[in-house]
Amino acid sequence: MLLQSLTRLETVNASFSLGMPEASEAGGLASLTSDATHWDDQYLKLVGPEIYRRPLGVVPASEATTFLRDWARQFLRPGKQLTTPVAVQDTDDGVLLRFLTRATGYADFDAESADDKWEAGRPDVVVANSGKPDGALLLVAETSPSPRVRVTRTEMADGVVVKEMSENDVLERLERDLSSLEAARRKEMGN
Repeated sequence: MLLQSLTRLETVNASFSLGMPEASEAGGLASLTSDATHWDDQYLKLVGPEIYRRPLGVVPASEATTFLRDWARQFLRPGKQLTTPVAVQDTDDGVLLRFLTRATGYADFDAESADDKWEAGRPDVVVANSGKPDGALLLVAETSPSPRVRVTRTEMADGVVVKEMSENDVLERLERDLSSLEAARRKEMGN
């Protein structure tokens, strides 16, 4: 298992820990599996990285994909926005919430030259610099290995700062609204 963790592409530049259960724990060493599908799924968490995973009960993944696309557009409505502005883009199996920079008219002191300083005061420069992508969340509904919704960080280039407040808001609303969707579906089914 250790050798496998050192040779997988998902582990390159990733930080994680791998622990061995004590023999006295429930299942002990026998609980470790060498099933490749299991480990492929576990290592998948490192890609992005994954920040949310939720199994789907009565809602099929195809319906969850449509739900995610419609649901993400709420962040574009007045009064429903996040602390960081977003752009929404549909993907094959979900939606991409792309965080956008806000136009402030200010640049980093070190990145600013004497000529740039005077140019930054022009209104057209502020507009041209606004709304650049600044990291994103990819929300997907998957059918395999089991129906679920996953959220991963993406487009995290050097210098991109994690938008903790906005991410937490997205994840809290997603959990609440997926739970409501599944409860409504169970009620419709009479369970």
